[in-house]
Amino acid sequence: REMLFDPLRRKSLIFLFLVFFSFHLVNATTIPLLGQYLAIHDTDRDALPIMSGLTIIESAGAFFMTWYLKGNLRSLEYRIVLLVGCGALSLRLIIISILVNFTDNLWAIGSTNILDGIGVGCLDLMLALYSHLLSRQTGHYNLNMAVISTGSQLGESFSALLGGALATEKSYEFAFP
Repeated sequence: REMLFDPLRRKSLIFLFLVFFSFHLVNATTIPLLGQYLAIHDTDRDALPIMSGLTIIESAGAFFMTWYLKGNLRSLEYRIVLLVGCGALSLRLIIISILVNFTDNLWAIGSTNILDGIGVGCLDLMLALYSHLLSRQTGHYNLNMAVISTGSQLGESFSALLGGALATEKSYEFAFP
């Protein structure tokens, strides 16, 4: 008979915890750091509409990615969707690092948020789907969801802590790469 916490011994669940933790660790504080960077470098009072646009761009990217995946998920492997989400984030962070150091075009820097939306759309959908996949025939959906969600929340918390500390101690440009 399976005990309540037996699923915690599954390598796949621990792997997903680490993937979601890592994704949010490197991503969660990017928008607040970007907002502070824009506010500091805002000479024409463009920061407010740009920050509003960043939020809309990210939300739209997540919405359309989730909508696309919902209709095409049967033909896609879950691993591919997870890789696309993490790849979009990696590409976004590389582009932001380059743009922050080589241009002062705030709209160009902010436009990278579409990649954030793609990554978030992929991973948010995968959170529920992987929780379901791991809990087949066991009834441990909520436990799987809790473990993976905890990874996400811990990553977000440490992201804010580390990003803020790096920006305070060094610079906003240093905190991005």
